[in-house]
Amino acid sequence: MKASEVLTMARAILQDADLDFWGADELLGWLNEGRGWMCSKRPDLYQASENVELLEGARQVLPDGSRRLFAVVRNVSAPRQRQITLVAGADLARVRPTWRSQAKAAEIVHYVYDDKEPGQFDVYPPARAGVVVEISYAKPPATAVDETELEQERTFESALVDYVLYRCFLKEADTVPAFHARAAQHLQAAEAFLMGDVQAKAVTSPNNKGA
Repeated sequence: MKASEVLTMARAILQDADLDFWGADELLGWLNEGRGWMCSKRPDLYQASENVELLEGARQVLPDGSRRLFAVVRNVSAPRQRQITLVAGADLARVRPTWRSQAKAAEIVHYVYDDKEPGQFDVYPPARAGVVVEISYAKPPATAVDETELEQERTFESALVDYVLYRCFLKEADTVPAFHARAAQHLQAAEAFLMGDVQAKAVTSPNNKGA
């Protein structure tokens, strides 16, 4: 579904097909805001696997301003293409207290990720310049225009429509107080639809031994 189709659905509910109250650019802006909101709520929908060139040293930054790393998967530039495993920073510090200052290497063995610093991660040993690894992360959606195909939001267009409606009614709530409740209803509906399949996915996952 294209962005324009989502906005057409929203305008039909708003009964504003001629854009008398909410302009086209305004609605498109809220659609893009809604996509960012969806990425924060359901980063799995925006999962991407990419080869990235590491910075020299231990500290690395996720591309595209991402705030969610799923895994540092494997070495790409190293001949053996060794898998890279997650290790707790405290555990690594216990056995290698000065690991951040050790010699830089062309092959990565472990990575460290702290949820309190979601936009970055560390690699062990520290990387030489030019080392390439594969990562899996939540890639924030690019800004959409009317003709953009909303690939990541397939099957979740209803949530995106409700988010646009939420922002529309919230804007008018100062002049029409009843719109506060209407806006809240649309936000709740968007979140309920978006999060509704999370439990089902957990139950049917091959990683769930009870599945």
